[in-house]
Amino acid sequence: MSATGRQRGSSLIEVIVALAIFGTIAVVFLLAISTGLFTAGKIDERAVAQNLARNQIEDIRSQPYSYDNLYPVTSSFPTGYTVIINVADVSPVEYANSLQKVVVSVYRGERAVLKLETYKADR
Repeated sequence: MSATGRQRGSSLIEVIVALAIFGTIAVVFLLAISTGLFTAGKIDERAVAQNLARNQIEDIRSQPYSYDNLYPVTSSFPTGYTVIINVADVSPVEYANSLQKVVVSVYRGERAVLKLETYKADR
């Protein structure tokens, strides 16, 4: 067989190497897309949780001081999200029931997404 005869077609090894390179590139590309979509979903979930928690904290700040440490959940939230408010009296002894620590927790399903804290004083 002459030299020109060998160069006409691809050998089986060349085809296998080309397919391996193409397959590797395709897998890397698909993994990058998958990671990007997962990260975008997490960022969106966190943004929703931040908005819910901030709205609830602003609403608590606008309400009068609650001596029984209870504030209602007033924000409406998307399906799957839950907002829980924990209030603890952290007043010094000489000024009883004058300072509260408010923690707003946002859950998606059973998993905690975000917790924001603030303090509320009786003025």
